[in-house]
Order: sequence, then structure tokens, then C-alpha cells
Amino acid sequence: MRVLIVDDEPLILNGLVKIIGEAAPLGAEVFKANNAFEALDLMKDYMPDVTVTDLHMPEKNGFELIKEARDSGLCDRFIILTGYDEFEYVRKALRTGVVDYLLKPIDKNEIAALLAHVEQELPSEADPECSGHAKRILAYTKTHYMNDLSLDHLAELMKLHPNYISSLFKKVTGDTFVSYLNAFRIKEAQKLLRSQRQLSVNAIGKKVGFENKHYFAKVFKKYTGITPGSYRDEDEVEGNADDDGAPGGPDLPEMRE
Repeated sequence: MRVLIVDDEPLILNGLVKIIGEAAPLGAEVFKANNAFEALDLMKDYMPDVTVTDLHMPEKNGFELIKEARDSGLCDRFIILTGYDEFEYVRKALRTGVVDYLLKPIDKNEIAALLAHVEQELPSEADPECSGHAKRILAYTKTHYMNDLSLDHLAELMKLHPNYISSLFKKVTGDTFVSYLNAFRIKEAQKLLRSQRQLSVNAIGKKVGFENKHYFAKVFKKYTGITPGSYRDEDEVEGNADDDGAPGGPDLPEMRE
């Protein structure tokens, strides 16, 4: 279990790390960030199972952090900390779908109970259905990547909780759902750019699931380093081609046994 703690006040942050480190389930890894920007960077590397964050931070507050992390598929569970005992903050926190809302100073027993509850939601290697769920989800993603896929859609289809699917995805691939899906789409786009030259770049983007041509170009460049048009125009195909004939493609993480 990985726990990320975010607070812009160093003394409070260190205190939270100590308390939560002692309260977290055995074997839990605890990371800390001094602000939302640092938190988002850490999430990309460690993909926490739950983030404990302060609300009132400069430049980017806790609610903005939660939205960006969720939109990017970096973290799905959040526990909000604040020193403001006001109903409006509580109501907004609950609307955001956080695990819970705690006032500073936090109670060690209370945070321990919350983290224990989060741990129970995580996919377990001892769960005999875990591997089966993973194979079904990956198979569906690979065959329906061109459609409008989301964690909520998969959850409804598979009759599982979105948080469970998100954690399971990280567990079996080491990657987030959004990142895996985009990498797979770009891999398929590379094949089409080479094999179906009669189709426009925009048409190929739509065929692999990108309705917006600008977003397709942005994601394509992120994973390959060049634009779709430049990729298509490359002459040096043979020298750096991979097994499926698509040079320079993103490496897709395989399912972990």
C-alpha cells in the first residue's frame, strides 16, 4: 500500500508523515510532497493508493490537485485534511468523492481506521478472482480501445468498483489506465499511418479513439517524440522497425504474473 501526504507547511508535513507512518498498515510505503505540483510529479512515479492532502495550499489547492490527479488517472482515493471546521468545505469534499474529511490535528486511531479500510479495497494477490478480472479488463481494453473507454465504463461492464479497477490496473501493468490506453492507441495509430496512407492523419486519430485531432497530435508526440504527420513521412523505416513494423512506438507494460 502506497500513501502520499501533501502539505505546504514543513513542520506539519513532517508531523503527518510520523503519525500516518505509525498508523498505516504494516508494509505501507509513505511519501511526502510540499505542494500540489510536487505531489503530481510523485504520483507519476509511485502511483499512490491513497493521497492525504491539505486543502489550503498556494497556487494549486487540494481540490484542484484531486481533480487533476483523477483526470490523469494518477490516484483515485483521497483523504482531505484541513484546519477549517466549516460545513461548506465538508460538503465540497463529499461532492468530490473523497474517502473522508479530517480536521487538524488528526487523530491517530481515526486515520488508522481509514487507511485500513482503504487497504481492504485494494486488489489482493490472495484474491483468486484478481488474475481473472485483470485478464478480462486488459482483453476488453485491447479490443475496444477505439471506443470512448473510461474507468466508470469498465466498472459498470465488469460489475466492479472503479477504484478496484484502477488499483488492479496499476498492480498488473505498473501503469495507470489512462497511460496504458493512450500507449496502446498510439501503437495502433503507428500501424495505420504506415499501412493506410490513403487515410488522413485526422481520420486515423479517430479510428484509434481520438476525436480531437489536436489532442491526438499532442499524445502522439508525447509517446513518440514526433507528430503523426512527421512519423508518416519518415523514410528510415527498416533500420529501427520493431516487431510489428511500427518504429519508435511506446513500450506497453505486460501483465505481471
